[in-house]
Amino acid sequence: MPAYTMPGLMTGQNTNEIVKKLVELERRPIKRWETENEYAKAQVAVWNEVKNLTANLQTKTRALTSFTAPFATKSVSSSTEGVITGEASRAAKSGERPIEIVELAAKHQISGVEVDSDIKLPAGTFTIFSGKQSEKVNFSGGSLLELSTAIRNSAGSLAGATLIKIDKDSSLVTIISVKTGKLNALQFSDPDGILKLAGIVGENKASGESVVTPLTLDIATATPYEETKYKNTILPGNTPAKTETGISFKPDTGFAFSYESANIPARSYLEFSVVGDAPAVWEIGFTFEREGNLRTKLIPVAGKDGKYTLQIGDIAEAKNLKKIIITNTAAADIQLGSLQLVAPPKPGTAEPLKVLAEAKDAKFKIDGVEITRESNDAIADVLEGISFNIHKVTTEPVTLKINVDHQKGMTLVKEWVAAYNDLMKFSKEVTSVDKNGKVSDSKPSDNSKELDISKEFWDNKVKSGILAGENSMLRLIASMKTVANSYYPVTKEGGFRVLTDIGISTGAVGSNWEKIQDGVLLIEEEKLAMALADNPDGLRELFASDTNNDAKMEDGVGIRLLDTLKPYTQYASGIITSKVKLIEENVVGNNKKIKEHESHLVSYEAKLKQRFLYMEQGVGKNKSVGNYLQNNMRNNQE
Repeated sequence: MPAYTMPGLMTGQNTNEIVKKLVELERRPIKRWETENEYAKAQVAVWNEVKNLTANLQTKTRALTSFTAPFATKSVSSSTEGVITGEASRAAKSGERPIEIVELAAKHQISGVEVDSDIKLPAGTFTIFSGKQSEKVNFSGGSLLELSTAIRNSAGSLAGATLIKIDKDSSLVTIISVKTGKLNALQFSDPDGILKLAGIVGENKASGESVVTPLTLDIATATPYEETKYKNTILPGNTPAKTETGISFKPDTGFAFSYESANIPARSYLEFSVVGDAPAVWEIGFTFEREGNLRTKLIPVAGKDGKYTLQIGDIAEAKNLKKIIITNTAAADIQLGSLQLVAPPKPGTAEPLKVLAEAKDAKFKIDGVEITRESNDAIADVLEGISFNIHKVTTEPVTLKINVDHQKGMTLVKEWVAAYNDLMKFSKEVTSVDKNGKVSDSKPSDNSKELDISKEFWDNKVKSGILAGENSMLRLIASMKTVANSYYPVTKEGGFRVLTDIGISTGAVGSNWEKIQDGVLLIEEEKLAMALADNPDGLRELFASDTNNDAKMEDGVGIRLLDTLKPYTQYASGIITSKVKLIEENVVGNNKKIKEHESHLVSYEAKLKQRFLYMEQGVGKNKSVGNYLQNNMRNNQE
């Protein structure tokens, strides 16, 4: 009997369509998993946006809580443009001051005389002095060009040298100091006559002799020095004692001796000598008077042949010596033999042949008081909180203006509010709930032709925010509102306790309650500008305050907000990172299920087709048997 293989031929049914519908029905879980994956991708995108917005708010908040946040800066200008420029710190007082520029500081510039361009200079050494610094130049010999190069290379921190060709046969060298001011005038020591042959300086004069002044310490004037550090100082019998060869000091003691000496010479030093055992390093020092204040320097000095040299001229030139300090940290007594003040001769002994420009100090008057400084730039020790530069001499006083500029602070606060509002609006949007929507996994209505049971579920999901009911997001919104509406401690009089004090609120008095509940911040610019102008430190403290004076910010709007955002912005273990990781793992799981189910559908469809084929074959056989019997019966009746 033949096998019937054409679908529906025997039964009259479209078995292929029946198989297709059965397979489609079996495919329903795949559709759900695919829909879940699409929804998951949307959730990941939303979580990533939340992460971007929280990171942006975190950055803007840190800018407000920084020690260097410019809530209010101050600028310096002059009534006549181009005369004075500068900068002002927050400590500077706003206002105007009259300043008259009498003379600008100038660099010392000298010139040599014309010499033969082909001159060959001998090898040797010379020294250039400027202020308290000096540079020794070891010249290997050569031309004027090589000399100027040697000066720039070896003494470039003090002076610059330039070779100028007068004509084809003659040249000269000019030298200019790097720094302005009388103290930085150039001086030269030319023992080998190199600079003289180059036509720069005259005859090198013999050096003078050092001026040595013996000093005698009166033990009756000795007072304990830092007895908490040198603990044996105050014990009975440990005071300095006179001996036949000097003064003896007990171990672990320190004493200061009164000594009045006016005008400490330049480059001068105190020379101490020790009788008997001498320590490798000895802590000795001095006290001097500077601008009405006493200053003390205690310096460890290495000994050489029982002598110790303490440089004081480099530290306190032209100041008054008030005390000499001697300590003993050794295990045995130290015996001071002699003490003397040594003033070396002036270093410059070769005078320049030509002076093109004298070294000058800057001279200016403030409130009629004449002041001199070495430089025209960065004058920061005259007016509190102000560093200014002078550029022109004036014939009459000009007005120095210190102006408050709170624009940077206004921009910082506005950017912070914008970042806060962006995060608040987005968070509210993605967590919104459609009160009329029915989010459930129930079966579709009877009149729905869609076999996917998730249709109503996803339709109602779309009507609400994609993160509706997400507790972590709801906590973030609630925490942000709490931070913005809380009271904060004030450590200074006239400070601000709440954001509304500086013109930032969720709405004016009488505003719609629903609008206020949204949590979006509004700025009253006029009130904020007034707060920045009148009390920038109070505004800074509102965002970040040091409540226990430990140089660490513990409280404030910004500090609490950073604590709120931290769990969301952490890279490895943060809330958002964990959420995204979990969603992505679910997607991977769904993809695995889809792949396995698709393999199942292939075999399922094959089985269905095979069963319908068997059914067709069975029906065909039955029909053949029926026809055969019917024909036989008809023949028998005939």
